[in-house]
Amino acid sequence: MMNVIVAGSDGYIGFPLCLRLLNKGFNVVGIDNGLRRKMVSELKSESATKIDSIENRITNLKNIGNFLFYDIDVAKDSELLRDIIKKHKPDAIINLAHQPAAAYSMISRYHAELSLINNYLGTNNFLWFIREYVPDCHYITIGTTGEYDHYSNIDIEEGYIFINHKGRMSKEMIYPRRCGSIYHGSKIASTYLIDFCTRAWGLKCTDIMQSIVYGVYTKELEETKFNTRLDTDESFGTVLNRFIVQALMKVPLTVYGEGKHQRGFLALSDSIQALEIAIDNPPNGGRVQVWNQLCEWKSMLYCANLVKKILKEYNIDVRINHIPSPRTEQTNEHYYKYTTDILKSKGFKQTRTMKEEIKFAIEKIDKNIISNLNHVVMPRIFWN
Repeated sequence: MMNVIVAGSDGYIGFPLCLRLLNKGFNVVGIDNGLRRKMVSELKSESATKIDSIENRITNLKNIGNFLFYDIDVAKDSELLRDIIKKHKPDAIINLAHQPAAAYSMISRYHAELSLINNYLGTNNFLWFIREYVPDCHYITIGTTGEYDHYSNIDIEEGYIFINHKGRMSKEMIYPRRCGSIYHGSKIASTYLIDFCTRAWGLKCTDIMQSIVYGVYTKELEETKFNTRLDTDESFGTVLNRFIVQALMKVPLTVYGEGKHQRGFLALSDSIQALEIAIDNPPNGGRVQVWNQLCEWKSMLYCANLVKKILKEYNIDVRINHIPSPRTEQTNEHYYKYTTDILKSKGFKQTRTMKEEIKFAIEKIDKNIISNLNHVVMPRIFWN
């Protein structure tokens, strides 16, 4: 059975991914330094679902299958990371050990620096150690559709594009990027680093351009009755999850501007599904395999209205407030279309809808916890 390293094994996606892989019989090495928990705590927030300590999670995962855990910082503890890779010789590495929040990266110079160091240097360390010790290892990471310019007014292709410019057809090019935050800048820099190292060293790399993930369901979480985290603060609370918690708190949903700007979405369970497909489909060396990972794209106002409609079934009257966007972004209507052919060609199918996930999350959210989270509802981090 395959040996797999999951970096970020305590995270929103990382923990349920470990559950999935262990249930399939994989040998899993988890890496995490608790950074997500520390950052959320710094914002005076916490998960709206009750989650176990890292120590209890490690015990639970070991009871399920062959699981080992290392508490290290993949960006700073490079010698320890090298030793882990050298010792365990993974067939695949899934690097989810990233600072994942645009707003967090915009708080201050310090927070920007943390985001850049964590995301870029962590990527660099993994690529070098793969080259040195496991050159046939499949490196998988989640980029973000936020690397792309959402307002480019053309279809967003899967990683690469050809351009006809002044009568000449280009060779294959990386699809243009334009960051919307310093976090997104760190992800773009990582994309270009992965591309270079893959070409230079013949590595096998998959970079999944993932859209906004929502919900807290996977079959393994439901079977074990474990929870993954669900954040509601403006940094780590992805928009649909955040709207659900706001609605249960009976505070107005915070729609930025007109709310007509669109983004891609997929459920947590389908994010895990895509990572499974990536593990089963390593690319040939020398060219990065890039997938756009989303099931649908919706406007922010659509998401808010859907939450409002569903909460009526629970006799909760939800209001929607349009507030000035704290970000540098357009909030009016715009052309937004992604190419999503590759994952579908490999068997990916949407299994969870927004409506299902909203209803499931309502049952999982701890009402006692969210009663103390009013102070994180309104945006306090402004791009300008």
